[in-house]
Amino acid sequence: MRFAVSAVQCRVGGRDSFKSAEKIISTSKSSLYLLPEYFSYPVGDRSLETSEKTLEWLEKMSREHSTVIAGNIIRKGDDGYYNTLYIFHSGDLIGYQDKIHPTMSERELGIKCGKKLEIFEISGVKISVLICADILYPELCRIPGLRKVDIVLNPVVSFKKSELPAQEYRYCLYFTRSFDNSYAIVKAGGFGKTFLGEMCVGRSLISMPDGIVAKYSNEEREEIVSAEIDLKKLEEFRKVNYSLRDRNPEALRDLLGGGIEC
Repeated sequence: MRFAVSAVQCRVGGRDSFKSAEKIISTSKSSLYLLPEYFSYPVGDRSLETSEKTLEWLEKMSREHSTVIAGNIIRKGDDGYYNTLYIFHSGDLIGYQDKIHPTMSERELGIKCGKKLEIFEISGVKISVLICADILYPELCRIPGLRKVDIVLNPVVSFKKSELPAQEYRYCLYFTRSFDNSYAIVKAGGFGKTFLGEMCVGRSLISMPDGIVAKYSNEEREEIVSAEIDLKKLEEFRKVNYSLRDRNPEALRDLLGGGIEC
C-alpha cells in the first residue's frame, strides 16, 4: 500500500497566505497535505480570530479536495494557550496535537507545553505529529517509532539565519530520525516572515529510513514537495530495526531529570 503525502511550502507572514497555500494544493493530488507552522498569521497578529479563520479554512479545503489537511493554530485551552496542529479529513476533524516543546520565545508569549503525544489512524495509516522543535528531542521522537507509526508530520518555522551550526546539513537530522525509528517524516516550512517579524524560509522535505525521498528546490518560493510512502517497506524496516525492541530501559532513567517548567 502506498500513501501520497505533500508538504505545502507557501508564503507566510502576509495577508495572502491562504491564497498561496490554496494555489499550491490545487497543483497536485495527495492523500495528505501539511501546512507550515503558524502559516496563516500575518506579522504582528497572533489573534484567536485568525485561529478561528484558519480552522474554517482547513475544514473547507479538506472537504473540497476530499483529502487530509493539517495545519497549526494558536489554541486557547482551559489553562492557557497552546501551539496546536489540527488534522481534518474530508471536512471531519480527526484530532489535534499540542506542541510538546514550545521554544523560549513561545513560552514568553504564554504558549504552554503539550502533555501527551497522540496517535491518529487515517485509512489504515498511523500518523503522529512532532511540531517544529519537537523533532530535536530524540527521546520524544522514539515514542511514535515504538508505537509503529507510519508517518510523522513536522510543521516548522525555519529561520533564514540561525545560531545553530551546520545549517547546510540540517536535512540529515530528518533522515536520522526516520532511520532510527522506521517511519516517514513530512516536514513543511514556509517562506516570508513569522508573526514576530523574523525572516523564515521553507526547506520542506520528506524522509524515509532509506533516505530523503523529496526535497525543496528553492527555499524562498512556492513549492509542493510530494512523495508516495510505501507502507509495506516501512513495515519491513521495522522488522529489521532491532533498536526499537532491544532497549535497556534501566539505563534511560536520566532522561526523566531536568527540563523546562511548563
